[in-house]
Amino acid sequence: MLALATTTGAHAQPQASPTNTIGDFSVSVEPGAVATSRESSVFAYVAVTSLDRFSRPAVLRASGLPAGVTATFSPASIVPPPSGVARSKLTLAIAAGVPVGSYPITVTGTYDKLVRSTTANLTVTADSAFKLTVPGTQHITYIGGSSQVPITVTGYDFGGAVTLGVTGLPAGVTASFGLNPVSPGAKAAVNSTLTLKASAQALQGKYPITITGASGAITRGVPLDLYVNPAPDFTLWTIGRSRALVAVTQQAGISGWLEINARPLSGWNQPIAFSMEGLPPGVTASFSPEVVNPYGPTSIAFTASADAPVGSYQASVVATAASATHRLPVQLTVLPYLDANRLANDLTRVGISLRAGESLLFNIMKPEGAAPSFYLNTQFGPGTGAGTLYVREGAPPTDTEYHCRTSGVWSTFCRVDRDPHADFPLTYFLRLKARTDMTGASVMATYGDGYDARPRVLFSNPADHLINDNAVVESPLSVLRLNGNGGIARVVYRLSHPHRTDLKLELIAPDGQAYLLRDHSNGPINPSLEQTLDLTDKVANGVWKLRVTDDVPGGSGTLLDWSLDFYRRD
Repeated sequence: MLALATTTGAHAQPQASPTNTIGDFSVSVEPGAVATSRESSVFAYVAVTSLDRFSRPAVLRASGLPAGVTATFSPASIVPPPSGVARSKLTLAIAAGVPVGSYPITVTGTYDKLVRSTTANLTVTADSAFKLTVPGTQHITYIGGSSQVPITVTGYDFGGAVTLGVTGLPAGVTASFGLNPVSPGAKAAVNSTLTLKASAQALQGKYPITITGASGAITRGVPLDLYVNPAPDFTLWTIGRSRALVAVTQQAGISGWLEINARPLSGWNQPIAFSMEGLPPGVTASFSPEVVNPYGPTSIAFTASADAPVGSYQASVVATAASATHRLPVQLTVLPYLDANRLANDLTRVGISLRAGESLLFNIMKPEGAAPSFYLNTQFGPGTGAGTLYVREGAPPTDTEYHCRTSGVWSTFCRVDRDPHADFPLTYFLRLKARTDMTGASVMATYGDGYDARPRVLFSNPADHLINDNAVVESPLSVLRLNGNGGIARVVYRLSHPHRTDLKLELIAPDGQAYLLRDHSNGPINPSLEQTLDLTDKVANGVWKLRVTDDVPGGSGTLLDWSLDFYRRD
């Protein structure tokens, strides 16, 4: 270590003068010489001494620093009391690439036209004293939990004890060390463990912290980005329905169907297994798939036997993982065997007679499959008399609960749309109620000429992706186990963004070809309009991407989820 006698800089210290109303000051460094190794920091104190009752703010700065060395004053400006002394802590941080050697550093204090300086000496050694190391530069602690950071203290010709500490911790996060202080000794390494505990009140965010080691005037610091995050979790939600409502009919095979999605939260990465609880006797449910890893959709097929009791029941979908279990309530209705009043697609039931106030219930089942624009059209002819036709999906309609109704002549339609379009079986119920006596009435239902009963395969990515302002984000989706080309496919996405016209969206095929979906237009984004693409010239398997470009400054948002639906494949 090189000793230093503080010297006066280019501006000489003035003599006190009875005419000097401001006074003067001098600057010194204590100690005047410091030494440390690379990848560390060392500190000294800068003393500003008042002369002739000087008491003004002196702004401190350091010059002559070699490349890789930074200086920080705390505080950067100090006011000495009249005829007294004030001190600021000077911290010198030395990077890994600083050459070994001795460096004179000039410390200057400035007030108005008064500039006073001194010189200190910094000696940089390759390895001396001790060194702190931690694995990586980032660390995650979950709210309501704790985590550990291993710390290694390595000594180099060093015999002192090192006291460990942490600076920069956010509110709600506490720190403790397994071994503190530590004594690494010469050419030895000692391990300790830093435990970080985040309370339930800790706020999510990124916080730069520093793990410190101090021994006398020698300090070392290791920066670490601490991420305080919610614990990984998942949620359950229904696809295509606002609630989990299922109607199943006795002796009708798979007559009820429900699609749900397990959506990840905060980096969820565990497999999830599905089951049902609370089903009535005679009702069974099968999942496809039974397990998603780590997230994704599943379809549930419900079947009721002939002796399943008719009525309404509360059941639950149970999603179980290693660290979390969630339930989704399901309202299940078991309906009596109604095959006598089952309507065939696009065929008219005629010769219906009802007295005023009487009702007759019909049903029609759409089988499994998909259609580019699926809907159910129904109509009735009252014959002689007047009545109302009520239509409802999944359960018999009433005078107040229905999806659509119509009263009038044969050309009046009652239409039920599905969005997103369902590829699972659906039972629709039609209730014809006579307002006056009716004879010769007729009823018809159809689910459209464009119906495609071939299997449909849906792939989705429900993970959130932040859309930063003036940036590009891509959400990947892996398509597996499909044969041949993509055929006709459908893309649906959901976004949250304050300025829709900022956005350009593209579907990127596995070979890199881009399909433009949206070009700075002011249309629906949550959910988007369904867009149909001809992908017959593309191999279906591979990684597809939804690319979102925000190239207009002012506003950021989130890509919530998106799906790619191959419903016509060659």
